[in-house]
Amino acid sequence: GAKFKATDKATFNLQLAYEDAKTFAATANVAYELVPGFTITPEVSYTKWDDKFSDLKGQDAWQGMVRFQRSF
Repeated sequence: GAKFKATDKATFNLQLAYEDAKTFAATANVAYELVPGFTITPEVSYTKWDDKFSDLKGQDAWQGMVRFQRSF
């Protein structure tokens, strides 16, 4: 994975993975510190299955979420 500090308040994160079973996955998010101690992190993930051993062969999926984190 990789991490890039875009601004004082925003950090971009990227994670990529590929398996011997020909499954590819990627996830990216931006952690944004709205105010000190409160971070909002929208995230999107993609997975592509291409192995012959799975019922999911040839299929793909997108997922998304938003995380709200308060630190005290």
